[in-house]
Amino acid sequence: MTSESTESLNCLIYEETYDASRWLKQHLHNASSSNTIRVVSEIGQFEKRLQEDDYNLAFVVVEQLPIQAFLVWQELDFCPPILVCSANRAVAADAFMVGAAGFVSPDNPTLQLSRQIREVLAQNRLNIKVLPAAKAPTLPFFFVKSDYKIVRLNFDDVLFVEGLGEYLRIYTDTAKHIVLQSFSKMADVLPSHQFLRIHRSYMVNLYKINFIQNNVVSIGNHQLPISKSQKKTFLELIEHIGLL
Repeated sequence: MTSESTESLNCLIYEETYDASRWLKQHLHNASSSNTIRVVSEIGQFEKRLQEDDYNLAFVVVEQLPIQAFLVWQELDFCPPILVCSANRAVAADAFMVGAAGFVSPDNPTLQLSRQIREVLAQNRLNIKVLPAAKAPTLPFFFVKSDYKIVRLNFDDVLFVEGLGEYLRIYTDTAKHIVLQSFSKMADVLPSHQFLRIHRSYMVNLYKINFIQNNVVSIGNHQLPISKSQKKTFLELIEHIGLL
């Protein structure tokens, strides 16, 4: 977030009281003019934005941490790392208890805050990096309930999976199947060395990619967007498993 950091951020901030995050917004603007910052002042709005938009970092600026709400946020399919910010240092214990990515005080020196943000982003990329030894299914297929039937699908036949709120649409070369399932549950079924999340709404089969150009992945006859927050990690993962 200093001259050492070139990664642009798409940030979401929840502030408990009006303008409580002024110091944080100023820091993020000073760090990079390309950083995108959205501020909300209601917990419901914060959760809605996490579900609908694509962020690579979130901040909660509070005097007391809303623990129950925080636990709900962490269960969302595509929740970014959340840093808890407070002038009340007693909040730090609650933040780490619920698994926050870190705790930030307004008194933190600018360089310390920048370093902490960089470390959180680096750790997040490491957490989702796929290793060659990642789980492999014992069978080459799985079953889904779709259109009042139980359908067998081969992993190698799946092009990509699209999120539709509480539903998923699974695309193959010959059909589309709509299933009542979450992305997180589907990720537990699909082999992680073969399927990657490129966007909050798309998970793709690496073996089916035609090409990648700018922020688009071509699979079959479909052109799928790569989210700003996922592009760097996506390309690192491809390079890591030897596709480049």
